[in-house]
Amino acid sequence: MKLQLSTEPADTIKQKCLVLGVFADEKPPRGICGFIDWRLNGYISREIKQGNISGKLAEKILIPAPPRLNAELLMICGMGNASKFTTEQMERFAYLTIESVDKLLLDDFSLELPGPNRVNLPLADVAQATARGFYDYLAQDAKKINKIKSCLLTVPEQAKEATAGVKSFKAKI
Repeated sequence: MKLQLSTEPADTIKQKCLVLGVFADEKPPRGICGFIDWRLNGYISREIKQGNISGKLAEKILIPAPPRLNAELLMICGMGNASKFTTEQMERFAYLTIESVDKLLLDDFSLELPGPNRVNLPLADVAQATARGFYDYLAQDAKKINKIKSCLLTVPEQAKEATAGVKSFKAKI
């Protein structure tokens, strides 16, 4: 499984697909999603306010060639409620996300890890659950494990904890 971690600004990374998570009970969006919302002049916030984005788990919105981003496609995905967020929910979210990326015939994407400023979980647990969700999907077809390249996005001050979560997952498989 090709999985890397990046602390580069999400708007400058050259990627096929940038995936951002939106929580149903988080308005306005925060974290990297909030930063991208700012880069898009409040587009995500307006869509939430208009009811076009709810944040419900498994919801997906695709935006081709988003302006001011270095991504070919922006995928906004619902993550459910931040106040009740669990590692199982993150694992399910990661599984559904990589499944959607695969169905779009994409082999390169980046996903924001929701940090402790957004959820009440250690970032290492969130990163580990994300890797597990990706692996559970990819393990169904051995060809996909080496085909799809995923990148987890976090901020520099949380990189050490995110790395620990990914390493913990790799040690278990």
